[in-house]
Amino acid sequence: MDEFAGVIITAIVCLIIAGFGIYQIITGDVRLLHSYHYATTPPANQPKLACITGAALVGCGVGCLLLVPTVLPNWTSIAGIVILVASVVVTLAAIIHYNGSLISFGPDDTGKGGLFGGMSPRATMAVCSILGAALSLTGIGPGAYMIAAGDVSLLHGYHYANVAAADLPSLALGEGLSMIGLGIAVFIGVVAGGGIAAYRGARWAKVLLALCVALFVVCLIAMVALIIHYNGSLMG
Repeated sequence: MDEFAGVIITAIVCLIIAGFGIYQIITGDVRLLHSYHYATTPPANQPKLACITGAALVGCGVGCLLLVPTVLPNWTSIAGIVILVASVVVTLAAIIHYNGSLISFGPDDTGKGGLFGGMSPRATMAVCSILGAALSLTGIGPGAYMIAAGDVSLLHGYHYANVAAADLPSLALGEGLSMIGLGIAVFIGVVAGGGIAAYRGARWAKVLLALCVALFVVCLIAMVALIIHYNGSLMG
């Protein structure tokens, strides 16, 4: 009964998320976004931004719904991750395209045109590199521990409840490598964001961002696929 209630609540939340997206598509209203995501977007382009980010929001709702493992086949979890990540990427790309940067402020706010507007490109890249390195440790640290110790206890218990004892080291190795990959993707993504902000969408920064997204998606899919392979299902 509790499991069924959890599924219902999750489905309702997913429908609400998708509903917000549908509202943006129909109305062309960008006000559901944070104001700094459209502060420098020309009024003529705001309905386009609302429509694209609204469609991505619908994708987020669908992706989250597909991650519910109790009522859907295991393969839908992988599809859910791909749709969810793709929707987030589309949202970020649309904001950067129409707004000029992911975070910006109007003349009445700062007059600098962006979060790093008062910093030199080198300073921006230095800050982003340090921040990215720090954030990457949240994936690299646990991943390295899992590989070194062969310990899967950092996962939820239901992710390895049915894993044979002989397979636990292999699961730990695979999950550890995937977590390290996620940490590296985070570092690349933050550096790419800094490059986009500092050098106004330089091609190399966009290439790094694409690499970040590809690595992040591959690692997420690998984590889910390994659990399903060794555990028999995403939730034992």
